[in-house]
Amino acid sequence: MKFMKAARLHKIGEELRLDHVEVPSVGDYEVLVEVRASGICHSDINYRDGVSRVGRLPITLGHEISGIVAERGSKVSQIARGERVCVHYVISCGQCEFCLAGSETYCRKYQMVGKDLDGGFAEYIRVPASNVLALPEAVQFEQGAILGCAVSTAYHALRRGRVRSGETVVICGVGGLGIHAVQLAAALFKAGNIIAVDMLDHKLSLAKKLGAKEVINASRDDPAETIDSMTDGRGADVVVDFVGQRKTVERAIACARKGGRIVVVGISSEDLHITPYSTIIGKEIELVGVNDHLKSELAELIGLVNSGRIDLSNSVTHKVKLDEVNRGIQILEKDIGEPVRVVVEQ
Repeated sequence: MKFMKAARLHKIGEELRLDHVEVPSVGDYEVLVEVRASGICHSDINYRDGVSRVGRLPITLGHEISGIVAERGSKVSQIARGERVCVHYVISCGQCEFCLAGSETYCRKYQMVGKDLDGGFAEYIRVPASNVLALPEAVQFEQGAILGCAVSTAYHALRRGRVRSGETVVICGVGGLGIHAVQLAAALFKAGNIIAVDMLDHKLSLAKKLGAKEVINASRDDPAETIDSMTDGRGADVVVDFVGQRKTVERAIACARKGGRIVVVGISSEDLHITPYSTIIGKEIELVGVNDHLKSELAELIGLVNSGRIDLSNSVTHKVKLDEVNRGIQILEKDIGEPVRVVVEQ
């Protein structure tokens, strides 16, 4: 029997504990991945604090994962031992009408690695072989890890918002996901005017470097009034909210033009209070939710990074070891040292 280290959540509101647990054995259609990098997402803070419920306790958190295939099941042929991989964290049945249509995030048996099932804050993780994608040598493990959420969920949000070339796009909250949404909106979607909104100047400065044409510090200026002025009273075509708080979603509605789209990605425990007629009905606004991303999108993004069309060289600003995972979470939570993405490296 082999054992490994794993950082597990035992009780809501408490720090993760570094436990020694049994290395999982693989089934016929599964692989065991030796984790090389696992990104820390703000969702991990939400799981720790109970804002979003985990499937069970104790559980190993961490859903942005890359590594090397250490073992494979007897029926696995599409991936070899020793191969570098990125993990797609959505576990789906592959058989329901949603999975067959390529929308595994709607799967009737949906589960999420690092939330419902043990995740990547460990030395090894077991996942279905269908959930790993080959990671080219040119893509570093730390980049492969954050591709699994920080980049792919941002990409999915822009796709769900149907961002088109030349449109005015507002990105509310330019943290780990939002900053990549800025970059993708500029590089891939060719948005005409990208406006980044945040309360921290250093984040807005980075957003300007990565493609934002305008920035608004919401602690000093009213975003709705400022965007109204920037767009000659028209408003934004698409507003993507990565914060999820009541005030930011309500602000997003105020920033959108008539017929605009509002994409909500951020997670919060707050209820929304919306007057439909003067907002969604009166302006014929579309309110779009985003939950995770698709495996096909992750595969596409791996190719774009490998080809150099997307540059993630400045995305990982902090690295910690597995036994320092709580310090890494604190870096992200308290904005210590201006983090973009914090990665647990092994």
